Amino acid sequence: MFRKLLSSFFLFLFVISATAYGQLKIGYMNTQEVLSQLPERTEVQEQLNTFIQTKRQELQQRQTAFQDSVAKYQQSGSDISPQAERRLTEMQQSMRQLQQSIQQQIQRRRAELLQPLYNRMDEAIAAVAEAQEIDFVLNEATSNGEEVVYYSASEQLNITDEVLQQMNATSDQN
Repeated sequence: MFRKLLSSFFLFLFVISATAYGQLKIGYMNTQEVLSQLPERTEVQEQLNTFIQTKRQELQQRQTAFQDSVAKYQQSGSDISPQAERRLTEMQQSMRQLQQSIQQQIQRRRAELLQPLYNRMDEAIAAVAEAQEIDFVLNEATSNGEEVVYYSASEQLNITDEVLQQMNATSDQN
């Protein structure tokens, strides 16, 4: 809450100081809304889901092998040898490492798939901002949903629809 208040305060100070030197035009947009409306987003999501499913199957196979090993040792008797216990511990650690590795791979793959869309969005934002002579464009909300723009005196400053139109227009040209 403090960080949010502090960032708003500094933004306010910046706007006040910039307007003292001349007219400053600031627009805002909702990047999540733009991304959700892009037709390519569905394809990206499908590719990501396929990748996630493959990784889940890989993890599931390792978990099944681990559970089979545990069951095998349990059936063999009440005493588990120190070697067998060490082996089970190593398998468990290996599974944790695999799970962390898979999460990192999924995050990298998501970023990799979304990067071309973000690049196109940056180009569209620049084109719309230049066309409307906007000095700065703010994201209406952060990635976790916190609002950055709390109030705008003019709905005309919201360029979300224009950016989406620009992206669709450039998508049609490709």
